[in-house]
Order: sequence, then structure tokens, then C-alpha cells
Amino acid sequence: MIKTISFYGIVIVFILIWSPWNNEQFSIELYHYLYLSLALVIWLVGYHFFGGRFIRPKWKIPGKLIAYLLISTCLLIWIGHFALIFIIGHQLSGGIGHFIICKKHGIDWKTCQPEEKYLELTEKWAKGDFS
Repeated sequence: MIKTISFYGIVIVFILIWSPWNNEQFSIELYHYLYLSLALVIWLVGYHFFGGRFIRPKWKIPGKLIAYLLISTCLLIWIGHFALIFIIGHQLSGGIGHFIICKKHGIDWKTCQPEEKYLELTEKWAKGDFS
């Protein structure tokens, strides 16, 4: 756990030091913060409703959140409002995929019940078996 926290800390410091924000042509606007807040809310809702509590190992949870917010931030700085396509589309495609896959395998998409079946399916997918 300490190694994971240290790694993410180093990554964040690296990004802050060598980020596009140090360049004068890139600036953070108010709408960037609003879009990032929207991204955080969408991610938390997706995590709550689409099986995020079953993600293993647990260090992937903050890792996925940090990666999603960093990619969203970079896109906001570089392409502006068009970053909403990623912010909304990324989570929407994951939610739709979760819904379809759960329906196909007889799992309740909201509660991920039966849990054993859901965990077995996610382990198969982690190994590359998409049957």
C-alpha cells in the first residue's frame, strides 16, 4: 500500500512540475474546474452503480480515478470543450457495456448479484477470456 501511494505521489508531482500549466499559452479556466467536477461526479456514480466495489486489487480504484482525471484535465487544456466527449463518453460506454454484459450473463446490473458469478466473470475477463 505504501509503495502504491508513493508511486501515485511521484506521478502527481512529476505532472505538476512538467505539466502544460507551466506554459503561458495554456491556462486553466473556470469551466475546466466545472468539467472536472462533472467528471468526478460521473466517475463516482459509475463506481457506485457499475460494480466498482468489486475491482481487484484495491489499488486500481484510486489509480483509475487519477488516470481518468489526468486525461480529462489534459484534454481540457489542449482541446477545451471537446473534452466533454471523453469525460461523458468514456463513462457512458463503460456503463452501457456493463449493462449489456450483465444482461447477457444473467447478472443484475445494479447490484451485481449473484456476486460469485460477477466475480468469476471479471476474473475471466482479466485473463483475456471474453467468451
